Amino acid sequence: MGAARGRPSSRLVGRGTEQALLADALTGTASGHPCAVVVHGEAGAGKTRLVREVCDAPDGDVQVLWGSCVHFGGASVPFVPVTGALQSWLTQADSQRRTEVLAGAGELSAVLPALGGVGSGEPGRLLPLIDLVFDRIAAQRPTVVVIDDLQWADRTSLDVLAYLITGFREQRLALLATCRDEQRGEGHPLHGWLADMRRMPSFTELHLDRLDLAATESQVESLLGHAVDIELTAQIHERSAGNPYLTELLVRGLSGDKLPPAAPAVLRDALLATWHSLSAPARQATRVLAVAGRPTDLDVTTSVAAEHGVESAELPACLAEAEDQGVVRPERDGRPWFRHPLLAEVLYDGMPLGECARVHSTYVRVLESMPADVPGRAADLAVHNQRAGNAAESYRWSIAAAEQAASLRAAGERAVHLERACSLWEAVPPEVRGPEHLDLLRQTSQACGLVGQLATAVSLAEQALRLVDPVRDPLLTSTLLLARRKLSLPRPEMAQAVDPELLEAVRLTEPYPDSPERAQALAALAVAEHWDALDKQAWADAEDAVAVARRSGSALALAAALSARSVAHLYTVGNSLEDAEEAVRLARSCDSVEWLEDAATWRVHSLYNLGRIADATASALEVCDAVVERSSDHLLTSLAAGGLLDLGQWDDCRRLLRTALAARSAGRGGASIRLTAAQLAVRQGRLAEARLHVERAAEVIAADFTGLRGLLTTARTEVLVASGEPQRALEILVEEIFMPHGLYNSVQDECLPLFAGTAADVAQAARDAGDDEEVARAIAVLDEGLGRWPVPPFTVEREDVLDEAACKALFEAEVARCKGLPGQAELWQRAVDACHLGTDPWQETVSRVRCARAELSEGAPASAVSQLLRDAHHRTLELGAEPLRREVETLARLARVDLREPVAMPAESPAPLAALTARERQILTYLMAGRSNGDIGRELVITEKTVSVHVSNILRKTGTTNRLEAAALAERLGAAQTPPKPTA
Repeated sequence: MGAARGRPSSRLVGRGTEQALLADALTGTASGHPCAVVVHGEAGAGKTRLVREVCDAPDGDVQVLWGSCVHFGGASVPFVPVTGALQSWLTQADSQRRTEVLAGAGELSAVLPALGGVGSGEPGRLLPLIDLVFDRIAAQRPTVVVIDDLQWADRTSLDVLAYLITGFREQRLALLATCRDEQRGEGHPLHGWLADMRRMPSFTELHLDRLDLAATESQVESLLGHAVDIELTAQIHERSAGNPYLTELLVRGLSGDKLPPAAPAVLRDALLATWHSLSAPARQATRVLAVAGRPTDLDVTTSVAAEHGVESAELPACLAEAEDQGVVRPERDGRPWFRHPLLAEVLYDGMPLGECARVHSTYVRVLESMPADVPGRAADLAVHNQRAGNAAESYRWSIAAAEQAASLRAAGERAVHLERACSLWEAVPPEVRGPEHLDLLRQTSQACGLVGQLATAVSLAEQALRLVDPVRDPLLTSTLLLARRKLSLPRPEMAQAVDPELLEAVRLTEPYPDSPERAQALAALAVAEHWDALDKQAWADAEDAVAVARRSGSALALAAALSARSVAHLYTVGNSLEDAEEAVRLARSCDSVEWLEDAATWRVHSLYNLGRIADATASALEVCDAVVERSSDHLLTSLAAGGLLDLGQWDDCRRLLRTALAARSAGRGGASIRLTAAQLAVRQGRLAEARLHVERAAEVIAADFTGLRGLLTTARTEVLVASGEPQRALEILVEEIFMPHGLYNSVQDECLPLFAGTAADVAQAARDAGDDEEVARAIAVLDEGLGRWPVPPFTVEREDVLDEAACKALFEAEVARCKGLPGQAELWQRAVDACHLGTDPWQETVSRVRCARAELSEGAPASAVSQLLRDAHHRTLELGAEPLRREVETLARLARVDLREPVAMPAESPAPLAALTARERQILTYLMAGRSNGDIGRELVITEKTVSVHVSNILRKTGTTNRLEAAALAERLGAAQTPPKPTA
């Protein structure tokens, strides 16, 4: 694969560590510490780009000389990289510098005709001359010599480079070389050269691996100039495998927000460039390998290739040639496969259909002769038979492969094989397929649902329903109706959870009062009634479901019924948690991932309602791995991420979210993941990303679906406020809270701080603009909403006392901010204290900033807010909350509050400070950070008078006259070196 030369169109991403290492090396070179660095990596990894980026960064005193190794028809050209670098210098140097450098070096004209004259060209005489010339060049200015494509260097050029490296002393010279992993086969001279150079102390190597998903996302955003949805990034990363050049070519072929099914022409050409240089037998061998579809045992490939133009004895040499050229490489288990899997697709798509079918048929014959216990044999036979046109055999092997996948708990593979079997049903003779079409459809629908293929799952469930007579099989019909309904939730067009389909499923079970199906139907009805705020009906039907389930003797039905009762009693959390715990136990005993996720979800919600956020988060994390291992539903993952967000563990939260987003989870889980990701993104300042997440979530779920309505409304509100649209956010909140079955039915008082805070944002913006009428309207909206509240806010006793106290304190402070009432600083301080006790670091930090702003507006001195702002600043840095950090820094600048943190002194202090005690050295670090005596006393929990005594001692021992002079002396001496670890 040939990578493009010239200036790239995007910023360098994912190479920060390597960039820093090279930059450090060049900095040392300028100080007389010569070095040689070889940057390794596959074609397209960005080696030349990295070196160019680093070489463009130094100041103007550093000169960079570029040379490239070239080969024509497989032959390398001697001295070319070195003479290229010298030619680069010649074009830059004036006549005086040329004279000084080239004096006595006329022999170089043999390899550098631009010098004029005639030289012998004997390497033994040229090596010292080349070394002398580069030494002279580096003596004039610090010099970086870049040698591109070292893998094509001839032995003579390698000797020249080795001569230069072994002669390193104190020259201001650096050699940087790029070298492909490919095209360095057995016997290549570079292997021995590298082994020799690794013994040199000034020689180092770097390897550029493929980019991970996060770096690919940054690259794609840089190429397109705007934020990109993670689903698209994941598709691109999956196809490019993290190769930056392939990523760039894929992005060039984009139209819309999805990749085209076929590789763009420019990408195909790039992938095939090296492949075309292979011999004809090697090209045919790789075609046969591409038809395999995945890494395949060498003996299988050998047998197949032997029937398609590649003799068995030739295949190892063909694969070795392809490996040397970077077309294939061995997997970890030794089986050959393509270095870039996209090339397999391109080769396969370029083969005539008839030839593909013939090769597939050969694979079938070879695989059938293999032992039955060969891993993956059934799956391979299913695919090869299908593509060879053998429907019956493909069906038979698909069923076998699905059974094997089920035994390995490989949910994705099982769904693929079952779906293939369903697609082949009509083409398979009855004596092969058997009579159980309905069972196959049900299994496949469930399997597809588990891995997030919801549209396919719903379609298969509908096919199954059409095969059932509700009169003859009412219980089965009820089960299928519930299954289809669950797969369809939450539908964008959904208005109410209790719909005719659900009621029909319940009605069909009425003649069977002790059946598991009756319990399942009543459980589903109770959950739907809870969503529709029909609480009394939900309680009654949940109790009936539990009673029926116990009579039926079905553990799975009881797990479903207890989960439903947990939902119905969600706000009487003692009962809810007990039921959810028992449902989790039963689901595990039945090995049901579906009901385990359901029960675990309500256990998490129950713990949340108790205010036990850390326990809820741990509970979600404990189960979500087991669920995700066997399905692609990330609802529990979203709950765990939400808990990490609330607990202030934002790095862990983002890692968890990125994994789930990259998995492209669908349905409720996918929407919930996106909404949590939107909240994190907006708080960290990635507003465009947050908008994308909210938009995608809204496409999946109904706006009035109660199950995610609160999270959707919260995320939308935060995004709109951050976008400067608080008025629109307030309108949405009013609509969502006070519509029929509004938010106050499901989250009760918990939405009041958001409501009051958004009204306060509107009022504050209006005050800033001098719009008194808009201020009055915002206050009126708040008062009207509170007047419609079903009970006075925060008067209903709840078990989550700490969370309720924090909500109440935030609400009262936001009401005062909206109305411009006096005493706001005191209210915000209460909110700070309550959020601290309730373990809500985000709201605690916001409250600190609001408290400081209120204190200053009430005329308090800077000393009164210094600790508030420092604590807030420290936490924003911990969280990566960029918008709030900027707000804190602006407020601190206006208030003249120094936000610097004290930096610990080393154990061995400079001589002028050696007489200070440990406590005095500690206090000196606080003076260096601009702290007052009062600040120091509060932070170290000592009296201000004690601080004053220590400061006096510091002045006396250092011979300084005031605290500023003492701090300045310590700064000049470099006393503070190691920052202390941040504390929570």
